[in-house]
Amino acid sequence: MGEFNIRFREMSDDEFEKFVENSVLDYSQDLIKSGFCSEEIAFNTAKKQFNDLLPQGKYTENNFLNVAVNSDNEAVGIIWYNKYNDTVAFICDFLIHEKFRKKGYGKQTLLLLEDEAKEKGYNKILLHVFAFNKTAISLYDFIGYKIVKEDGGSIYMMKDI
Repeated sequence: MGEFNIRFREMSDDEFEKFVENSVLDYSQDLIKSGFCSEEIAFNTAKKQFNDLLPQGKYTENNFLNVAVNSDNEAVGIIWYNKYNDTVAFICDFLIHEKFRKKGYGKQTLLLLEDEAKEKGYNKILLHVFAFNKTAISLYDFIGYKIVKEDGGSIYMMKDI
């Protein structure tokens, strides 16, 4: 295991409710920005996708909703991943809060996720990123993710762990 200035803890129920509210809104905006949805249907599309992925909320089987916490016990971000198949974990959502960006927390969160995923028996991590999100793509590329599929405004990247 690497040296980290962060650790993961499970989201509380209150954090989960705020996470869903914020993530559905953010995701709907990303759907609009990427050209996948009109403003009229983006929010309902995003909400449906979240409900489909998390039918039992944070207690949905094979979903792992973590808060990344720094050494001062501040929540620096979130990472939600699930079981894609027996060997692959899929990052559903990943966010470093604005005031903690460009301080290495994103890289540390992703590397800590690799350790956690390995412990759960996964040997690859897959993710989706919108093509307009150049900052995220750059981070993923920097730590070893490779593009495995490009589809319009979507990019899928994978890393062997």
